[in-house]
Amino acid sequence: MSKSARIDLHEEIDARVATIDSATEAHDALAELEHLKRHLEAATARLVDQVWKQGWYQEDGCLSVAAWLRAHVNWPHAEAKRMVRVTDLVRNYPEVGESMARGELASAPVTRLAGLHANKRVSDQLRAFMETLSSYARTLPCDDFDRLASRWEQLADADGAHRSHEIAHEQRDATVNTIGATTYVDARVGNSQGALIGEVFEKYVQAELARDLAEHDALGLSPTSLARTSKQRRADALCAVFASAANQFGPSPEPLVNIVIDQTTYERTLSAMETGSKLGSLIQPGEDVLDTRCETTAGVPLDPVDVVAASLVAQVRRVVVNSAGVPVGLGRRSRVFTGGARAAALIRRRRCIWPGCDILTCDVDHRIPWVEGGETDVGNSDPLCRRHNRLKVHGYRTHFDEDSRTTRVVTPDGRRLVPT
Repeated sequence: MSKSARIDLHEEIDARVATIDSATEAHDALAELEHLKRHLEAATARLVDQVWKQGWYQEDGCLSVAAWLRAHVNWPHAEAKRMVRVTDLVRNYPEVGESMARGELASAPVTRLAGLHANKRVSDQLRAFMETLSSYARTLPCDDFDRLASRWEQLADADGAHRSHEIAHEQRDATVNTIGATTYVDARVGNSQGALIGEVFEKYVQAELARDLAEHDALGLSPTSLARTSKQRRADALCAVFASAANQFGPSPEPLVNIVIDQTTYERTLSAMETGSKLGSLIQPGEDVLDTRCETTAGVPLDPVDVVAASLVAQVRRVVVNSAGVPVGLGRRSRVFTGGARAAALIRRRRCIWPGCDILTCDVDHRIPWVEGGETDVGNSDPLCRRHNRLKVHGYRTHFDEDSRTTRVVTPDGRRLVPT
């Protein structure tokens, strides 16, 4: 591109942004810029691939393509390494580059796919799943796709993941050290123990918040004048855990941790344990990665071996899901999602489903409102933070798309809030 053409493009973009005077125009302009960014990323990958193939990076004394990128465009090491991985992905999967050029794939999911391709323990299996993973990369929110990719990576390299979990458990440690006027509590455990600790800790944090809210209501204070900050409540919650333990030195009942594992993963893991063989891959070509899970309902990945072993000696809550991955319904018996109904509703997604919101503390909302005949049924539920739940009374609605497995928000005038 000539210097004059580049200046014309810059001026066109600046003029486009300067004339925006409404939220709709701002949304349209942002979408255009995002499409342009994705196209430029694909073009950059093609250019880097050419430099790589021709060996041009060596002409300036650089030892690698990443070094050439750092030298010529002043990228940090991490960004140069990321682009080299993306380039290698596009070289082996041209359809991914074409999808990027059309503006269908954002940078974050492409980077995640490139990371899977760079992982030599799973790269051979990736080709059989690339079409499916690319489809989800286009439709799922980026954070959800990142968790999905991590889930597939763990299942595809189940033996390696199992060893990683074993190492983390073997290297567990905890210390309490006092330095000056401050005491530091530091711990490192595997995910199986961490899931239990996290569930207990969160319950104590919520109890501390309930105390502050009760005091706030009793004194008639303003909503922003809680007695403690969230950091202080977390610290006090940890102290409360230890205080509870000090008052009861005998064995205490084990708290309930909700774990999600699909039947196929369970059976394959159990079979390997019975025969003493390596786990190998726990997901096969043609199987949908969205239907394969081994994690807590909070999304903490767990070692299938630990989960199967625990299921043989512990109480298990069984949840049945339909072909769309939605837990089977519980009916219209209650207006509020509580207990098992709430836990089942949060299996598919725990964070608020509103675009751009990632709050974890959510209400379980009726997609079709209760007053309009909507059932208190997992298939009619979505997690919404309290702020966005209140918007439902102003005409906003939610719609579940079974093909993409995502929930879309519909505005009062019928527009769907769908990210670019």
